[in-house]
Amino acid sequence: MTFVDIAHALRESIVRVCGIAPERVSPEATLDDLGIDSLAAAEIFVDLEIAIGRDLPVDILRRLEDVDTVGEVAVTLQAALEPLAPPSR
Repeated sequence: MTFVDIAHALRESIVRVCGIAPERVSPEATLDDLGIDSLAAAEIFVDLEIAIGRDLPVDILRRLEDVDTVGEVAVTLQAALEPLAPPSR
């Protein structure tokens, strides 16, 4: 899953959870700007885990400041958790 895929899934989750117009969800919009409280953030976080197919560390929630940061963190964590390819012989 690419950053674009995760960003799209994230935008859809924010729109669904918060009931806001999709055009309000810009990459630089802060979670506060969007009215995302801790309960909504947790629900979006679970949606993000489902989208990337990985459990994410809960402590990551405090690092999420804006929409772009959420997507970047998810991509980074997904890449870090990918199984390593076996060494070629």
